[in-house]
Amino acid sequence: MQTLHYVAILLHILAAVVWIGGMVFLGAVLVPVLRDRSLGAPTGELLHRTGVRFRNVGWACLLILIGTGVVNLSRWGVGWERLTSAELWASPWGRVLAFKLGFVLTAIALSSVHDFVVGPRATRVMRSAPRSDESRRLRRAAGWMGRTNLLIAVLIVALGIMLVRGLPA
Repeated sequence: MQTLHYVAILLHILAAVVWIGGMVFLGAVLVPVLRDRSLGAPTGELLHRTGVRFRNVGWACLLILIGTGVVNLSRWGVGWERLTSAELWASPWGRVLAFKLGFVLTAIALSSVHDFVVGPRATRVMRSAPRSDESRRLRRAAGWMGRTNLLIAVLIVALGIMLVRGLPA
């Protein structure tokens, strides 16, 4: 069982690194480079294709994080039965877990809206009317959703550290 736990921790960390690293790369590297007007018209298409590819990778990472998170919780003695215990949620550790799970659900919801509603709509509008107010509004909304999700992901990591290493003194 200990081997399974170590593999779950490894996969959990790797999935988080890929998910968060991908968001940082998109926001800090790719999007600023593509804003350079001297690159020409295909920048919108490159952003779209990169976004679709990362969407697939990101959702795979989220699924791995959920699966390995369940395994990691079981290693801490938190199974489905204990998750329904008021005693767990009343403890400091349980409250940190509740915040982490709340942020995970928020990240999943925000990713869903970004990846399946706002992002595709922004791409359609960018293709038909790239300089329109709607195109700018949708790109800005997608950007803020991405930045917010990155912040939430960092908070999830911080809360995970607290669960494993203890609350800061």
